[in-house]
Amino acid sequence: MHVYFETERLLVRQYSLSDIDKLLQVMSDERVHTYTKDKNHPWDARRTEEYIRYMMNKDFKTPDCFHGAVIEKDTDQLIGLCGLNPYETDAPEIEFKIGVPYWGRGYATELGKQIIKDAFAAAGIKGIYGMAQPENAASRKVLEKIGMNYLGERMFRDHEDSFYYIANLRRR
Repeated sequence: MHVYFETERLLVRQYSLSDIDKLLQVMSDERVHTYTKDKNHPWDARRTEEYIRYMMNKDFKTPDCFHGAVIEKDTDQLIGLCGLNPYETDAPEIEFKIGVPYWGRGYATELGKQIIKDAFAAAGIKGIYGMAQPENAASRKVLEKIGMNYLGERMFRDHEDSFYYIANLRRR
């Protein structure tokens, strides 16, 4: 199984079918979706399995576009998902969703910093975007902590989001 990266406390790897129940525990909690397009639509078992199968079929191997399972090393527990989604040419969108029991531990910041570091080192991308709903203070704070600059409010997926961006200074 391909490992995308590790941090001090976390491992991000490809999905396997054995992850369905564990990811369902995270994604079926409506609080995880409070500030997402899935607000009021927590995932069910079918949606979770479809997502995992889709990501497995993509067979991502490079850090410029991927989605992976976030594993807490100490417990070997799947606690969320993260990745880079296509957005603009050579400038993907960062995403992470962490299970509620793991909020407030700095995991999103830890993931974000490593994603940026690895993507900039290995991929020829020019930058990475981050989006959060304006009222999502926690996600906005994470985007700032990982070095992203606030660009203002823009429409994204049929609602206004706060946009952030970090440029790859290695690529000029």
